[in-house]
Amino acid sequence: MRAAAAAIALRSRRLRARPGALPALFGALLLAACLLAIAAGAVSVPVAELPRAIADASHPQHAVIAQIRLPRVLAAVAIGAALAVAGTLLQAAVRNPLADPGLLGVTAAAGAAGLVAIVLFPAWPALVPVVAFAGGLVAVALVLGVAFATTRPVGPLRLVLAGVALQSLFFAAIAVVTFLFADRAPAFAGFVVGSLAGTSWGDVAIAGTTAAIGLALALLCVRWLDLLLLDDASAAGVGLPVRRARIAAASIGALLAAGSVSVAGLLAFVGLVVPNAVRIAAGPTHRTLLPLAALAGATLLVLADAFARVAAAPLELPVGALLAVLGAPYFLWLLWKKVA
Repeated sequence: MRAAAAAIALRSRRLRARPGALPALFGALLLAACLLAIAAGAVSVPVAELPRAIADASHPQHAVIAQIRLPRVLAAVAIGAALAVAGTLLQAAVRNPLADPGLLGVTAAAGAAGLVAIVLFPAWPALVPVVAFAGGLVAVALVLGVAFATTRPVGPLRLVLAGVALQSLFFAAIAVVTFLFADRAPAFAGFVVGSLAGTSWGDVAIAGTTAAIGLALALLCVRWLDLLLLDDASAAGVGLPVRRARIAAASIGALLAAGSVSVAGLLAFVGLVVPNAVRIAAGPTHRTLLPLAALAGATLLVLADAFARVAAAPLELPVGALLAVLGAPYFLWLLWKKVA
Protein backbone atom coordinates (compact mmCIF):
# COMPACT_ATOMS: atom_id res chain seq x y z
CA MET A 1 0.00 0.00 0.00
CA ARG A 2 2.76 2.45 0.96
CA ALA A 3 4.80 1.58 -2.15
CA ALA A 4 1.77 2.22 -4.35
CA ALA A 5 1.09 5.53 -2.59
CA ALA A 6 4.74 6.56 -3.05
CA ALA A 7 4.57 5.72 -6.76
CA ILE A 8 1.37 7.75 -7.16
CA ALA A 9 2.92 10.67 -5.30
CA LEU A 10 6.00 10.56 -7.57
CA ARG A 11 3.87 10.58 -10.73
CA SER A 12 1.79 13.40 -9.25
CA ARG A 13 4.87 15.54 -8.64
CA ARG A 14 5.95 15.01 -12.23
CA LEU A 15 2.52 16.03 -13.51
CA ARG A 16 2.42 19.07 -11.23
CA ALA A 17 5.75 20.15 -12.71
CA ARG A 18 4.01 20.57 -16.07
CA PRO A 19 1.38 23.37 -15.94
CA GLY A 20 -1.83 22.31 -17.61
CA ALA A 21 -1.03 18.59 -17.61
CA LEU A 22 -3.39 17.66 -14.80
CA PRO A 23 -6.37 19.72 -16.06
CA ALA A 24 -5.89 18.28 -19.53
CA LEU A 25 -5.74 14.74 -18.16
CA PHE A 26 -8.80 15.18 -15.93
CA GLY A 27 -10.72 16.90 -18.73
CA ALA A 28 -9.94 14.09 -21.17
CA LEU A 29 -11.09 11.49 -18.63
CA LEU A 30 -14.37 13.35 -18.12
CA LEU A 31 -14.97 13.65 -21.87
CA ALA A 32 -14.31 9.93 -22.36
CA ALA A 33 -16.62 9.06 -19.46
CA CYS A 34 -19.41 11.23 -20.91
CA LEU A 35 -19.13 9.68 -24.37
CA LEU A 36 -19.15 6.20 -22.87
CA ALA A 37 -22.18 6.96 -20.69
CA ILE A 38 -24.17 8.48 -23.56
CA ALA A 39 -23.36 5.58 -25.89
CA ALA A 40 -24.00 2.78 -23.38
CA GLY A 41 -27.40 1.48 -22.41
CA ALA A 42 -30.07 -1.08 -23.22
CA VAL A 43 -29.64 0.07 -26.82
CA SER A 44 -26.01 0.96 -27.43
CA VAL A 45 -25.00 3.59 -29.95
CA PRO A 46 -21.51 3.75 -31.49
CA VAL A 47 -19.58 6.79 -30.29
CA ALA A 48 -19.04 7.91 -33.88
CA GLU A 49 -22.82 8.02 -34.34
CA LEU A 50 -23.48 10.26 -31.32
CA PRO A 51 -23.26 13.69 -33.08
CA ARG A 52 -25.79 12.60 -35.71
CA ALA A 53 -28.01 10.93 -33.12
CA ILE A 54 -28.14 14.17 -31.14
CA ALA A 55 -28.57 16.61 -34.05
CA ASP A 56 -30.70 14.60 -36.49
CA ALA A 57 -34.30 14.20 -35.33
CA SER A 58 -34.84 11.44 -37.90
CA HIS A 59 -32.13 9.24 -36.37
CA PRO A 60 -33.73 6.15 -34.76
CA GLN A 61 -31.99 6.81 -31.44
CA HIS A 62 -32.45 10.58 -31.38
CA ALA A 63 -35.16 10.62 -28.71
CA VAL A 64 -33.27 8.24 -26.42
CA ILE A 65 -30.00 10.15 -26.71
CA ALA A 66 -31.27 13.74 -26.75
CA GLN A 67 -34.12 13.46 -24.25
CA ILE A 68 -32.98 10.73 -21.83
CA ARG A 69 -29.25 10.00 -21.83
CA LEU A 70 -27.81 13.44 -22.61
CA PRO A 71 -29.65 15.34 -19.84
CA ARG A 72 -28.89 12.53 -17.43
CA VAL A 73 -25.16 12.65 -18.19
CA LEU A 74 -25.03 16.44 -18.00
CA ALA A 75 -26.87 16.37 -14.67
CA ALA A 76 -24.37 13.79 -13.41
CA VAL A 77 -21.52 16.10 -14.47
CA ALA A 78 -23.00 19.06 -12.58
CA ILE A 79 -23.96 17.08 -9.48
CA GLY A 80 -20.68 15.18 -9.25
CA ALA A 81 -18.72 18.41 -9.60
CA ALA A 82 -20.89 20.16 -7.02
CA LEU A 83 -20.57 17.40 -4.43
CA ALA A 84 -16.80 17.16 -4.87
CA VAL A 85 -16.36 20.91 -4.48
CA ALA A 86 -18.72 20.91 -1.49
CA GLY A 87 -16.59 18.25 0.17
CA THR A 88 -13.42 20.23 -0.55
CA LEU A 89 -14.94 23.36 1.00
CA LEU A 90 -16.19 21.60 4.11
CA GLN A 91 -12.87 19.84 4.66
CA ALA A 92 -11.17 23.24 4.59
CA ALA A 93 -13.84 24.86 6.76
CA VAL A 94 -13.46 22.35 9.59
CA ARG A 95 -9.82 21.44 8.80
CA ASN A 96 -10.70 17.75 8.70
CA PRO A 97 -10.20 15.40 5.70
CA LEU A 98 -13.01 13.16 7.03
CA ALA A 99 -15.61 15.88 6.44
CA ASP A 100 -18.08 15.81 3.59
CA PRO A 101 -21.69 16.96 3.09
CA GLY A 102 -23.00 13.54 4.16
CA LEU A 103 -20.87 12.96 7.23
CA LEU A 104 -21.57 16.47 8.53
CA GLY A 105 -25.32 16.03 8.12
CA VAL A 106 -25.69 18.59 5.33
CA THR A 107 -26.94 16.10 2.74
CA ALA A 108 -29.46 14.49 5.11
CA ALA A 109 -30.71 17.89 6.29
CA ALA A 110 -31.11 19.13 2.72
CA GLY A 111 -32.84 15.86 1.82
CA ALA A 112 -35.28 16.08 4.75
CA ALA A 113 -36.10 19.69 3.91
CA GLY A 114 -36.50 18.80 0.24
CA LEU A 115 -38.95 16.00 1.05
CA VAL A 116 -40.97 18.37 3.22
CA ALA A 117 -41.06 20.85 0.34
CA ILE A 118 -42.20 18.14 -2.06
CA VAL A 119 -45.05 17.24 0.32
CA LEU A 120 -46.15 20.77 1.22
CA PHE A 121 -45.65 22.48 -2.12
CA PRO A 122 -46.25 19.88 -4.85
CA ALA A 123 -47.23 22.59 -7.34
CA TRP A 124 -44.04 24.59 -6.72
CA PRO A 125 -41.07 22.37 -7.66
CA ALA A 126 -38.83 25.44 -7.89
CA LEU A 127 -39.10 25.79 -4.11
CA VAL A 128 -37.45 22.39 -3.50
CA PRO A 129 -33.82 23.55 -3.99
CA VAL A 130 -34.52 26.72 -1.96
CA VAL A 131 -35.91 24.76 0.99
CA ALA A 132 -33.18 22.13 0.63
CA PHE A 133 -30.57 24.89 0.78
CA ALA A 134 -32.14 26.22 3.98
CA GLY A 135 -32.00 22.71 5.46
CA GLY A 136 -28.34 22.39 4.53
CA LEU A 137 -27.58 25.73 6.19
CA VAL A 138 -29.31 24.56 9.37
CA ALA A 139 -27.02 21.51 9.48
CA VAL A 140 -23.94 23.67 8.88
CA ALA A 141 -24.96 26.06 11.65
CA LEU A 142 -25.53 23.23 14.10
CA VAL A 143 -22.24 21.47 13.33
CA LEU A 144 -20.22 24.67 13.55
CA GLY A 145 -22.10 25.65 16.69
CA VAL A 146 -21.22 22.37 18.36
CA ALA A 147 -17.62 22.56 17.22
CA PHE A 148 -16.81 26.18 17.93
CA ALA A 149 -19.12 27.20 20.78
CA THR A 150 -16.37 26.62 23.35
CA THR A 151 -12.82 27.89 23.66
CA ARG A 152 -11.41 24.37 23.84
CA PRO A 153 -9.44 23.07 20.84
CA VAL A 154 -11.65 21.54 18.17
CA GLY A 155 -10.72 17.94 17.40
CA PRO A 156 -11.73 15.91 14.34
CA LEU A 157 -13.59 13.41 16.53
CA ARG A 158 -15.98 16.05 17.87
CA LEU A 159 -16.83 17.23 14.36
CA VAL A 160 -17.38 13.72 13.05
CA LEU A 161 -19.55 12.75 16.03
CA ALA A 162 -21.61 15.94 15.74
CA GLY A 163 -22.13 15.29 12.04
CA VAL A 164 -23.07 11.64 12.58
CA ALA A 165 -25.58 12.62 15.27
CA LEU A 166 -27.18 15.23 13.02
CA GLN A 167 -27.18 12.82 10.10
CA SER A 168 -29.09 10.29 12.23
CA LEU A 169 -31.55 12.97 13.33
CA PHE A 170 -32.33 14.12 9.81
CA PHE A 171 -32.51 10.56 8.46
CA ALA A 172 -35.09 9.93 11.18
CA ALA A 173 -37.02 12.94 9.86
CA ILE A 174 -36.83 11.48 6.34
CA ALA A 175 -38.17 8.16 7.66
CA VAL A 176 -41.07 9.91 9.44
CA VAL A 177 -42.04 11.90 6.34
CA THR A 178 -41.86 8.74 4.21
CA PHE A 179 -44.02 6.85 6.72
CA LEU A 180 -46.67 9.59 7.04
CA PHE A 181 -46.96 9.94 3.28
CA ALA A 182 -46.69 6.26 2.37
CA ASP A 183 -48.83 6.80 -0.72
CA ARG A 184 -45.92 8.72 -2.20
CA ALA A 185 -43.33 6.14 -1.15
CA PRO A 186 -42.45 5.11 -4.75
CA ALA A 187 -41.65 8.74 -5.57
CA PHE A 188 -39.60 9.07 -2.39
CA ALA A 189 -37.63 5.85 -2.93
CA GLY A 190 -35.38 7.18 -5.67
CA PHE A 191 -34.83 10.36 -3.68
CA VAL A 192 -33.75 8.56 -0.52
CA VAL A 193 -31.34 6.07 -2.16
CA GLY A 194 -30.06 8.58 -4.73
CA SER A 195 -30.92 8.25 -8.39
CA LEU A 196 -30.61 10.12 -11.67
CA ALA A 197 -33.44 8.21 -13.34
CA GLY A 198 -35.93 10.44 -15.11
CA THR A 199 -33.61 13.45 -15.15
CA SER A 200 -34.98 16.22 -17.36
CA TRP A 201 -33.47 19.30 -18.97
CA GLY A 202 -35.08 21.33 -16.17
CA ASP A 203 -33.09 19.29 -13.65
CA VAL A 204 -29.94 19.99 -15.66
CA ALA A 205 -30.67 23.70 -15.41
CA ILE A 206 -31.10 23.54 -11.63
CA ALA A 207 -28.02 21.40 -11.03
CA GLY A 208 -25.87 23.24 -13.54
CA THR A 209 -26.78 26.71 -12.27
CA THR A 210 -26.15 25.71 -8.65
CA ALA A 211 -22.81 24.07 -9.52
CA ALA A 212 -21.65 27.06 -11.61
CA ILE A 213 -22.56 29.61 -8.93
CA GLY A 214 -21.06 27.52 -6.13
CA LEU A 215 -17.79 26.87 -7.99
CA ALA A 216 -17.46 30.54 -8.92
CA LEU A 217 -17.97 31.59 -5.29
CA ALA A 218 -15.52 28.93 -4.12
CA LEU A 219 -12.84 30.17 -6.54
CA LEU A 220 -13.27 33.68 -5.14
CA CYS A 221 -12.40 32.28 -1.70
CA VAL A 222 -9.26 30.31 -2.58
CA ARG A 223 -6.96 32.48 -0.45
CA TRP A 224 -9.24 32.10 2.55
CA LEU A 225 -9.45 28.35 1.98
CA ASP A 226 -5.67 28.02 1.86
CA LEU A 227 -5.29 30.01 5.08
CA LEU A 228 -7.96 27.91 6.81
CA LEU A 229 -5.54 24.99 6.58
CA LEU A 230 -3.39 26.78 9.17
CA ASP A 231 -4.25 26.75 12.85
CA ASP A 232 -6.65 29.52 13.88
CA ALA A 233 -4.00 31.65 15.60
CA SER A 234 -1.67 31.61 12.56
CA ALA A 235 -4.53 32.31 10.13
CA ALA A 236 -5.77 35.23 12.23
CA GLY A 237 -2.20 36.49 12.50
CA VAL A 238 -2.00 37.01 8.72
CA GLY A 239 -5.30 38.87 8.66
CA LEU A 240 -7.87 36.13 7.99
CA PRO A 241 -11.29 36.61 9.62
CA VAL A 242 -11.35 32.95 10.64
CA ARG A 243 -14.98 32.51 11.71
CA ARG A 244 -16.32 34.51 8.77
CA ALA A 245 -14.16 32.50 6.33
CA ARG A 246 -15.24 29.22 7.89
CA ILE A 247 -18.94 30.14 7.72
CA ALA A 248 -18.58 31.33 4.10
CA ALA A 249 -16.88 28.12 3.00
CA ALA A 250 -19.44 25.95 4.78
CA SER A 251 -22.36 27.97 3.36
CA ILE A 252 -21.10 27.61 -0.21
CA GLY A 253 -20.68 23.88 0.44
CA ALA A 254 -24.26 23.73 1.70
CA LEU A 255 -25.49 25.52 -1.44
CA LEU A 256 -23.73 23.01 -3.67
CA ALA A 257 -24.94 20.00 -1.66
CA ALA A 258 -28.51 21.31 -1.51
CA GLY A 259 -28.71 21.87 -5.26
CA SER A 260 -27.44 18.35 -5.87
CA VAL A 261 -29.83 16.77 -3.36
CA SER A 262 -32.82 18.56 -4.87
CA VAL A 263 -32.17 16.82 -8.23
CA ALA A 264 -30.58 13.45 -7.42
CA GLY A 265 -31.50 12.78 -3.80
CA LEU A 266 -29.03 11.49 -1.24
CA LEU A 267 -25.71 10.68 -2.89
CA ALA A 268 -23.02 9.96 -0.33
CA PHE A 269 -19.22 9.87 -0.29
CA VAL A 270 -18.47 11.81 -3.50
CA GLY A 271 -17.46 14.77 -1.35
CA LEU A 272 -15.26 12.54 0.80
CA VAL A 273 -13.51 10.34 -1.75
CA VAL A 274 -12.78 12.83 -4.52
CA PRO A 275 -11.08 15.72 -2.65
CA ASN A 276 -8.79 13.37 -0.73
CA ALA A 277 -7.84 11.46 -3.87
CA VAL A 278 -7.28 14.60 -5.96
CA ARG A 279 -5.26 16.22 -3.18
CA ILE A 280 -2.67 13.44 -3.61
CA ALA A 281 -2.25 14.36 -7.27
CA ALA A 282 -2.73 18.13 -7.16
CA GLY A 283 -1.52 19.19 -3.72
CA PRO A 284 -3.40 21.28 -1.15
CA THR A 285 -3.56 24.61 -3.02
CA HIS A 286 -7.25 25.32 -3.62
CA ARG A 287 -6.78 27.31 -6.83
CA THR A 288 -5.74 24.02 -8.42
CA LEU A 289 -7.60 21.62 -6.17
CA LEU A 290 -11.12 23.01 -6.67
CA PRO A 291 -11.30 22.76 -10.51
CA LEU A 292 -9.64 19.35 -10.53
CA ALA A 293 -11.97 18.08 -7.80
CA ALA A 294 -14.92 19.30 -9.88
CA LEU A 295 -13.67 17.40 -12.94
CA ALA A 296 -12.93 14.25 -10.95
CA GLY A 297 -16.26 14.33 -9.11
CA ALA A 298 -18.10 14.72 -12.40
CA THR A 299 -16.18 11.79 -13.90
CA LEU A 300 -16.88 9.57 -10.89
CA LEU A 301 -20.62 10.18 -10.89
CA VAL A 302 -20.94 9.83 -14.69
CA LEU A 303 -19.19 6.45 -14.59
CA ALA A 304 -21.09 5.26 -11.50
CA ASP A 305 -24.43 6.20 -13.05
CA ALA A 306 -23.53 4.51 -16.35
CA PHE A 307 -22.59 1.34 -14.45
CA ALA A 308 -25.86 1.53 -12.51
CA ARG A 309 -27.79 1.61 -15.79
CA VAL A 310 -26.05 -1.27 -17.56
CA ALA A 311 -24.85 -3.64 -14.80
CA ALA A 312 -28.22 -5.31 -14.24
CA ALA A 313 -30.12 -4.21 -17.37
CA PRO A 314 -33.04 -3.95 -17.86
CA LEU A 315 -33.14 -3.24 -14.10
CA GLU A 316 -31.35 -0.16 -12.81
CA LEU A 317 -29.23 -0.18 -9.68
CA PRO A 318 -29.43 2.83 -7.34
CA VAL A 319 -26.33 4.92 -7.97
CA GLY A 320 -26.32 6.06 -4.35
CA ALA A 321 -25.81 2.47 -3.21
CA LEU A 322 -22.90 2.01 -5.63
CA LEU A 323 -21.23 5.16 -4.31
CA ALA A 324 -21.68 3.90 -0.75
CA VAL A 325 -19.98 0.62 -1.68
CA LEU A 326 -17.04 2.64 -2.97
CA GLY A 327 -16.98 5.31 -0.27
CA ALA A 328 -17.55 3.39 2.95
CA PRO A 329 -14.32 1.32 2.77
CA TYR A 330 -12.40 4.45 1.78
CA PHE A 331 -13.81 6.32 4.78
CA LEU A 332 -12.83 3.47 7.11
CA TRP A 333 -9.32 3.51 5.66
CA LEU A 334 -9.04 7.27 6.17
CA LEU A 335 -10.36 6.97 9.71
CA TRP A 336 -7.87 4.15 10.50
CA LYS A 337 -5.05 6.20 8.99
CA LYS A 338 -5.92 9.25 11.12
CA VAL A 339 -6.38 7.26 14.33
CA ALA A 340 -3.25 5.21 13.73
